[in-house]
Amino acid sequence: MMAPAPVIDREFMNETSSVGIGYYASVLLKRWKAILGVALIGLLAAIAVLVLVPRQWTASTVVNLNVIMAEPFNPARSASGLLDVSTEDQVASSYVVAARAEEALGTGTGVQTLRRNTSVDTGSDATTVTISYTADSPGAARAGADAMANAYLAYRQDQAEARKERILEQLQPRVNAIADALGGAEVLGSTSDDDGALILAQIASVEAQINELALIDTSGGSVLTPAAVNAVTQQPQRMAVLIAGVLAGLVLGVVLAFILNSLDRRVRGQHDVESAGAGPVLGLLTAWQATVPATGTDLGTFRAVRERLLAAELPLTVLTVIDDSHADVPSDVAANLAAVMAQDGFDVELILMGAPADYFESVKRGLDLIPDEAAADGQVFRSSRIEGLNVFRPLGQTKNHGADEYVTEAVRRRPVGQAAESVTILALPPHAEEASRLAAGRLSGGAVIVAETTRTRTRELQSSANQMNEAGAVLYGAVLVNRGRKLAGAVDTAENGRDSQQPSQSISGGAGQ
Repeated sequence: MMAPAPVIDREFMNETSSVGIGYYASVLLKRWKAILGVALIGLLAAIAVLVLVPRQWTASTVVNLNVIMAEPFNPARSASGLLDVSTEDQVASSYVVAARAEEALGTGTGVQTLRRNTSVDTGSDATTVTISYTADSPGAARAGADAMANAYLAYRQDQAEARKERILEQLQPRVNAIADALGGAEVLGSTSDDDGALILAQIASVEAQINELALIDTSGGSVLTPAAVNAVTQQPQRMAVLIAGVLAGLVLGVVLAFILNSLDRRVRGQHDVESAGAGPVLGLLTAWQATVPATGTDLGTFRAVRERLLAAELPLTVLTVIDDSHADVPSDVAANLAAVMAQDGFDVELILMGAPADYFESVKRGLDLIPDEAAADGQVFRSSRIEGLNVFRPLGQTKNHGADEYVTEAVRRRPVGQAAESVTILALPPHAEEASRLAAGRLSGGAVIVAETTRTRTRELQSSANQMNEAGAVLYGAVLVNRGRKLAGAVDTAENGRDSQQPSQSISGGAGQ
């Protein structure tokens, strides 16, 4: 059977803040499925947009406007200064221009459609104008852009020529009036040399104006770059939409990851333990199957936990192990802590309360326990493998009889009168009632909580921490075990769960072997 991947977070905590960068990294790592899922949703949404939204193409034609001046080669102002940008934009997309373009296209597109699909962008010099047209095919987009551009230039030219004609029409009556005045004066013989010269000068002035008008270029402009030469852009752009969908999904996924993490009350790492008031984390046990005594990486972890406990200011005499895992059988933490304490030279007595028969048999085989003494209220076993280690299995009692369901009178008497270099470890089973935890905490100088990642709730840790505080026991911290971790040989079943909650009435099976 392959071991599942460990789910314990090894996150660094910043010494100057309650939440360090390691915490954010751990949230992203443990919620990577949610982030990936939302990113995939964003990608699917982008694909849906590409499928549902009709594709359109936009083509552009660049034109150069002709600024109509009387002296084009000697202007008093620059050409750009003689153009009104907003006016030219309005003219280029006007109804009149669109009507001319629609007539030139002859496709029945419609004037309003042409206007709606046309956009005008005036260059920085105000003399170049880019006319863009959007259609449902590249060819239609190019034809529309060119038609609108040509119609715009033709309209400007027609307007200039119309203004020129109006000026000529205003000058011609003046010429006729002067000529009539000159002819009448000659017939009457009343024209003096000065008067004749004045009339001739007026005629010359009007003719000069007419000649200047004749020289004015009234063309609207020219096409610099036709739509066939410019690139045609497609909307929506496939790659841009796909990238935007994925990026939006990633951003929403990260936000969702932190929201889920704040709502999820399951213990996953050091931050969760410390936020529940049960920290620090004394050790991380990543193996899914445990052995007693511990070996390999687990052995090194238990030794590190031992050193952290011994380094505390409070002398370690009686230690309670609160099991907040969700397994039906007790954790191996208490048994292995007792083993490494004994290996360090302490006389250790492990009191297993409410331990199921198969769990006890696994501990018994691992530690090579042999019966040492028997009493009416329990059985003491001595380890032939680890010197100085004893295990006491108390006789259980029914509820409403005696001091407590697990912390019986026999358990209460065991720590009394123990030597200075001895340690008593009280191991409560999972699901032990509050009264039993308080009683064990009251008998202890300190306590350790066992939490199972992704199954133990932070409220359970907080409740256990509060109980130890009420009982006057110092909470050293918590030991995190991987989800589903169990002792080799111990069967995790509902039946064992019922056995662990109701202590056995007899220990003859364990003592007799």
